[in-house]
Amino acid sequence: MVELSELQQDMLTELFNIGMGNAASALSEMVSEAILLSIPEVSFMEKSELTNLLEADSGGHISGVSQQFHGLILGQALLTFPTDKSLELVRLLLQDTVPLENLTEFEEEALTEIGNIILNAGLSCLADIFEDEITSDLPIFNSGSCSEVIEHSNQTNSAQQTVLYLQVDFNIEKNDIKGYVMYLFDIQSMDKLATSIESYIEKLTA
Repeated sequence: MVELSELQQDMLTELFNIGMGNAASALSEMVSEAILLSIPEVSFMEKSELTNLLEADSGGHISGVSQQFHGLILGQALLTFPTDKSLELVRLLLQDTVPLENLTEFEEEALTEIGNIILNAGLSCLADIFEDEITSDLPIFNSGSCSEVIEHSNQTNSAQQTVLYLQVDFNIEKNDIKGYVMYLFDIQSMDKLATSIESYIEKLTA
């Protein structure tokens, strides 16, 4: 697995925090409520580690939105929530206008829209900073066990794959909702990502 230096990883965390700030602004406009999105840290792990982590934190069942992306780097982006938290988030976004028993009817549409905003914010920030192009396909909603959702989003068929993992804290009014953003890269894309980050750091320090 390609490893980033501490400085490179700190820089990547900062770039994604900028992207999440942009996403928070867009979501706040949607619901007319102040929304804060924060990222404690960026980390890398194998898919098996990720599955175990999500299972321990979510009770085993998650809802997620995935997108394939292309250009400077190739892979899949994935936003997930524990299923109970995803319904809570949908209810907040719909401003309690929908009875709790009917929320699942709106879950897919609402989370797909949220996923599209958040995942593209992260990718757009990287593309802008690295002055290169990253495009993404339409988002796809999945719900099921952690392994099912992760494998369903994984369409590169790469035997070697690194997961860039972000925990994103949603702060909406007094609600504390944690989501999880993942970018699944193959080895070649990880090399490109590391090179792009290093070039950006050199440009800043020149």
